[in-house]
Amino acid sequence: MKIRDRLLLAAERQFADRGVLDATLAQIREAAGASVGALYHHFPDKADLYRQVWAHALTDYQQHFWVVVGQSTDAREGITGGVREHLRWVTENQHRAKVLTSARPPGVRESESNRTFMIDIARWYRTHAAYGAVRSLDLDVVYALWLGPAQEYSRQWLGGDMRTAPTEVGAELAEAAWLALDAGSTPKRMERQ
Repeated sequence: MKIRDRLLLAAERQFADRGVLDATLAQIREAAGASVGALYHHFPDKADLYRQVWAHALTDYQQHFWVVVGQSTDAREGITGGVREHLRWVTENQHRAKVLTSARPPGVRESESNRTFMIDIARWYRTHAAYGAVRSLDLDVVYALWLGPAQEYSRQWLGGDMRTAPTEVGAELAEAAWLALDAGSTPKRMERQ
């Protein structure tokens, strides 16, 4: 493994285990088996290292999520598969998931990979909304209904407050997301009398 990759992996673990403020460059360098020069050759400071660790975790998550959603055969499969993939990824990538539940560093949202991911997800969802399979909602609301409960469950589990692994509750949370977004499952609003 290249030294840069070892540093990123060591930083990911230190940031996840100790928190961004308490993790030190010395601890990261030591865990990676890297020299001071090697560390500063690749990352000018802790803020840059954190930004790159966070961006790497986000890209990994988005790639896995998009494979499942992008290859789905219909809206239900994409919505429910996306929730289950989210929970699987968190369960199998706990350090990265902890990093992503920490504060987002500046500049990550504006990255090309994040923009591409958001465009792909928006296009996928709007295609299904256009033919009436899912509710036509603002994408911020779609995100909250689609992944909000799974995100909160994951956060609680990563923090030690939930004992059941996220993958074990995947079916229930996936079905809840589908019921929240399915155009046919939405209860009709009461008309004013």
